[in-house]
Amino acid sequence: MKSNRSLRIFVCNFIIGVYCLTSCKTPTVEKELETIGNINIMEAIVVDSVVADFPVGFKFITHGEYQYVGYYNKYRELTVASRKKTDSKWTYKILPSKVGWDSHNRITMAIDRDNCIHLSGNMHNDSLTYFKTTRPNDISSFERVFPQVKLEDELSSTYPNFIKGANDELIFSYRKGGSGNGITISNTYDELTKSFTRLTDQPLFDGLGQMSTYARGPSLGPDNIFHVIWLWRDTPACETNHDLSYARSADLVNWETMAGEKIELPITPTFKEVTADPIPAKGGVINGGAFMFFNKQNKPMLGYFKYDKAGNSQVFIARFVKGEWLIKQVSNWNYRWNFSGPGSITFEIRLHGGRVNESGEIVIDYTHVKKGNGQLIINQEDLSLIEDKQVEIIEGSEYPNELLPTLSNIDSASVKWLTLPGTAAESKDCYALRWETMGKRRFYKEREKPVKPSIMMLYKFNRD
Repeated sequence: MKSNRSLRIFVCNFIIGVYCLTSCKTPTVEKELETIGNINIMEAIVVDSVVADFPVGFKFITHGEYQYVGYYNKYRELTVASRKKTDSKWTYKILPSKVGWDSHNRITMAIDRDNCIHLSGNMHNDSLTYFKTTRPNDISSFERVFPQVKLEDELSSTYPNFIKGANDELIFSYRKGGSGNGITISNTYDELTKSFTRLTDQPLFDGLGQMSTYARGPSLGPDNIFHVIWLWRDTPACETNHDLSYARSADLVNWETMAGEKIELPITPTFKEVTADPIPAKGGVINGGAFMFFNKQNKPMLGYFKYDKAGNSQVFIARFVKGEWLIKQVSNWNYRWNFSGPGSITFEIRLHGGRVNESGEIVIDYTHVKKGNGQLIINQEDLSLIEDKQVEIIEGSEYPNELLPTLSNIDSASVKWLTLPGTAAESKDCYALRWETMGKRRFYKEREKPVKPSIMMLYKFNRD
């Protein structure tokens, strides 16, 4: 076996060589086992050249023996690549949709119980863009379906999302209307009729023409309950986010508060029983700045940042105790992120989620414009801050150190990852997509100079 130094040189040379490519009509594969620290690179396969002048969400699915990637190629075309896990070659399907420079236009994709593929994306207050395959596992059979259910509800659509229900049924949701004036609609798919119908007669959220929601979830928790958190927002301006809220459901149809009180749909701003923290507009909370995690007893906890009494941006935790939400500040920072206005925002503070470590302490990873990468270590019992420590990279990274820095020559690029666990038989394995991109274009403008594409790689990792 090669020495560690030789291995690092080999892997880095291989990756740098890949980034010198301008296209990838013939994917390259390297299957030799490469060891970097405690992480082995089992495979490194080129997927395609992708758009790199702005970041936008791609989608990666492993389903049985197949893998699927939804992305925008170097020509900005909505594309799906597929392969069998035993095959190094990809097949491609280009769909009739091209992206501009709007980071809202993320891609989402899911597989139904008949193994047909559903995809939606590339829409920000646009007509619903939705495709499905007519044959199982066959991306060549993608067809656009429009309308999905009701034409007048699908002419201004944003934030598509697929989730699986309690019986593994496919559910699709999206926002109808604009920021500050939208409702959340959910449809459920029937494999027998091969069509969608409304999941509930009423939408999940309705801002009553005064506001709209920015939700995280619904997602299935370790307690087999679906949980969702959200902020209300009054206008397209991001500083008008307010009122961190929470609800749960066993079936995505019948909803209740954390206290177990039944909720009649739609959930509106007038129903204050769902409010976890009544943060006012311009109170320092922003969509994308709040998350949910679970303690050792599988009880949900909310992490987020808002302004403290002095006007600085601080991290808070909310948890439900004895019938009410208790709020605790867990950081002591001397900096205010004064965000405002519409468009895609570059985050000066980003929280990367929370977890409980083996010692029973809460750990919140963060990136801060002034402090860099860090971790808040918090006592789980009283939520007191134990330590706020800076780290070179977020500790516990699941990627080899050699793949963490940028490797392309793209100005101001950063690395993007999409990771999926392996199967039960591959408990130490995971698959990850890696590509590089420049930062957000806040008002969706084309860059002054053309930006060369990035090479998107698929890696299979194994941990010792």
